[in-house]
Amino acid sequence: MLNKDEIKILRTVKLAPLFILVLSLIAIVSIFQHNNSHFNLEVDRIRADSILERTMLIKNEVLKVHDLIKSEKAQSIKKIKTKLQERVHEAHAIASSIYRNNQDKSAQEIKLLISDALRDIRFSKGRGYFFIYQTDGLSVMHPILPHLQNTQLWDFKDVNGSYVIRDLSTIATSQGEGFLRWWWKKPADTKTEYEKIGYSKYFAPFNWFIGTGDYVIDYENELKKEILERISRVEYGNDGYIFVVNKAGVVLSHVVQEHVGKNRLDLIDGNGVFITQEIIKAAHNGEGYLSYIGSTEKNTGLPAQKTSFIKGFKDWHWAIGSGAYLDDIENVILAKKQALNKKNQQELVQALAIGATISLLLFFISIAFANNIKNRFQRYNAKVSEKTQQLNELNLSLEDKVIDRTQALAASNKELELALLNLKNTQEKLIASEKMASMVSLVTGVAHELNTPLGIMVTSISQIENEIEKLFIKIKSQKITRSELLRCEQACRLGVELLNSSLNKSIRLINNFKSLSTYGEPGQAKKFSANKLIQTLSDSYQSVLKSHNTQLTLAFKDEVMVMSYKDVIIDVLTQLIENSLTHAFNDTDSPCITIQVSTSNDQLIIDYFDNGLGLSYEAKDKMFDLFYTTKRNSNCTGLGMPIVYNQVTQKLQGSIKYTQPSQQGTGFTITMPMLYKTEAYQLI
Repeated sequence: MLNKDEIKILRTVKLAPLFILVLSLIAIVSIFQHNNSHFNLEVDRIRADSILERTMLIKNEVLKVHDLIKSEKAQSIKKIKTKLQERVHEAHAIASSIYRNNQDKSAQEIKLLISDALRDIRFSKGRGYFFIYQTDGLSVMHPILPHLQNTQLWDFKDVNGSYVIRDLSTIATSQGEGFLRWWWKKPADTKTEYEKIGYSKYFAPFNWFIGTGDYVIDYENELKKEILERISRVEYGNDGYIFVVNKAGVVLSHVVQEHVGKNRLDLIDGNGVFITQEIIKAAHNGEGYLSYIGSTEKNTGLPAQKTSFIKGFKDWHWAIGSGAYLDDIENVILAKKQALNKKNQQELVQALAIGATISLLLFFISIAFANNIKNRFQRYNAKVSEKTQQLNELNLSLEDKVIDRTQALAASNKELELALLNLKNTQEKLIASEKMASMVSLVTGVAHELNTPLGIMVTSISQIENEIEKLFIKIKSQKITRSELLRCEQACRLGVELLNSSLNKSIRLINNFKSLSTYGEPGQAKKFSANKLIQTLSDSYQSVLKSHNTQLTLAFKDEVMVMSYKDVIIDVLTQLIENSLTHAFNDTDSPCITIQVSTSNDQLIIDYFDNGLGLSYEAKDKMFDLFYTTKRNSNCTGLGMPIVYNQVTQKLQGSIKYTQPSQQGTGFTITMPMLYKTEAYQLI
């Protein structure tokens, strides 16, 4: 049997398709109303997008033409030079050919043949010609200004004070050929000088230079005509074109040929806007959009609202522009509006059909689904009853198991607490044992090191006392001889020397023990140059290094400023140098010590290397152990490297580690903070 809640669920499932159908109809009606309410907004958006699209189109077309003009003008000088170079090479080749093929004639005859051959040659639409000069400035041939022939022009200057002929001659004789820019009169205008680019090439047989030139303004005027002709052919879209106006208001290019060449500065539209003047103003400002009543629309032949984009080309004082009529945009909007309306109607019909089909399908599915759920509820109730019985039985047995395991866990916890207590006691005993072993090792080492000098001092004192006792006996008996007195003096002196030597060794040992201490004030930290400090150490050690035939090399990457303890750094490096001199260089050719200074992340890094014998495996492991030395029978105590380790790690708050060199030898890397701070000393 099903309970009341399950029966309600089944009824809800069966009625769900009806609710879905009603909701679908409501949603469809809401969507339809929403679409109608936003239809005008969509039309406005389409209008704005269309205007933006059209204005961006005309702007892009104008910018393309502007970039074309800019590129062509930038290339104009290069093209002039290329053309001039090619022409001079042609003239030089003609002169060389005439010279080679007329060796039977005199030099004067050959010169005349060359001059005659080049005199009448014209190029660059008739304005280009060749001229010939001797390298001393004498005019040989000038077809445009024949009165200059056989005239010395070495000191001729242009309006800027440049020696034109002299500079052309210098280029030809020193470089063989080359370009020159100067100012020169035009044949048709002998009162004004214009900028000109020329090219000259040396003609060795007669010590000439052959040249030509072209006026920059002539080439640019020619270039302007070519560009305007190309602009007149530009078309885009249905009726798009480019127009060009100069700063005087003259139309240079327009789709209506009647306007080209006319001054339209006073052109005014129906709203009183001086169109051409506004175009020139926008070009003067760089670029901008204009809105005005166009003179005639291409499609209707009537005035219409027009928007144009203007871009100025300041080098030539041109205003480049293009425009679009808003009537065309409204036609586009109308077409898009009709398409949008048709699309909305189609979507509404489709939504109604799809909603009805889905609702009907869901109705039949819900009936089948409800029957399936009913069967599942019945099977589920049967299983729930069965599992409930099993769960009750399991709970009874589980309570007994929990009690047993709780008791076992309590016993286990007591055993763990006892084991932990025993472990802590054992650990404390091990720590105490380790401390005792370290103390015994230290005391044993100290006793061992001090035992020898103290024993020698005791023996020396006894020897001196014995000799003095013998001397007093001889003196009292008045039997002392000169030789006995001298022997006593020598014995006492030897004893005093041994006593003094052992005492000094004991003092050194005590000082070394004090250096091992990590307590005490290391002095006042100061700001100093690490490079200069180590350089000073190197200079002071030169005599010692020279006596050992050893070279000390320093390597500094940058100037390094450090706030630390200068004396401690000196002591560390001194101990390392002494260590190398004592242990490293037995039977070593060209002994060398290298100290490198660098920085990394506010850390001072000192790399110390020597090219000596290196360290054994035992020495690498024990180098920082107290009293470890490889020369026990000498004055070495085995405290040098432990002192270095303590000074670096404790006083300098840094680290030192052994570094294996790439070749032979021994190396250490010392790393320490560049700005030193401890609890006792705060440096700002």
